[in-house]
Parts: sequence; structure tokens; C-alpha cells
Amino acid sequence: MLIWQGDIDKGVGKRFIITSWAMLAVLVAAANIWWTPEGVKGILLGGVIANLNLFGTFRDTNRIVKFRTALVYYIGVLTRLILTGVVLVTFIKKFPETFSYLGIFIGLSTVPMTFFLMVFQILLRRLTMGDQQNHPGKET
Repeated sequence: MLIWQGDIDKGVGKRFIITSWAMLAVLVAAANIWWTPEGVKGILLGGVIANLNLFGTFRDTNRIVKFRTALVYYIGVLTRLILTGVVLVTFIKKFPETFSYLGIFIGLSTVPMTFFLMVFQILLRRLTMGDQQNHPGKET
């Protein structure tokens, strides 16, 4: 059985949430220049839903450490999944022809895009720091 110990680095979580909102802003701004209003609205809807889910995920990971059980995390995931489906279906049914399905998909992808961006940044930082540690006398 997995035992959770320690604390979650809140700095990384906050940076991830802020970067995800910034990614959404960049996508909406770019889509506003090059795409239809329905696409922009779809990106905005999907991105807001994804980022609110991200906030809930961060909260649930803190609960795992606090309560030392993964059950609270899975309950949170199930709740957010159901709420996401209800919100998406409600907006699509209530306002047909207002949102682009591709835009919603792109908006929902802001969190994975942010994850890959941050992993790439951390990898680059570790590679450059590792290179400096392996060659301390070498000047660049």
C-alpha cells in the first residue's frame, strides 16, 4: 500500500495554475485574431472548465496528503467529471451554434499543454544545471 508522506510543493501548483490561465489567455487572443467567434467562445468555455478542474485537482492532491488516503482524490475526480459533463452538455444544448466543438476541445487541452510546457522547462533547467555541475571549471 502506498503511504503518502510530506507536503505538496504549493509553489509548483500555483505556478502551474497561473501558467494554465496564461495559456488560455494566449489561445483566446490568438483565436480572436485568426478564428471565428464560435471558435473563440469554444476555447474560452473549454479552457475555463479545464482550469477550474485543475484547481479542484490541486485541492484534492492536498487532501490526499492530509487524510492519507487516495479515496478523497477519486471522489473529487468523479465529481468533477460529472460536473464537466453536465456543464458541457448544458451549454451545447442551451446555446446551439454558439460554441465550436473543436474550440471546446482546444480549450480543454490547455491543462495538458501547460503540463508539457512546464515539463519541458524543468527538463531544460535540469539539463543545463547538470551540465554546469558536471563541468564546474569549464567556462561558457
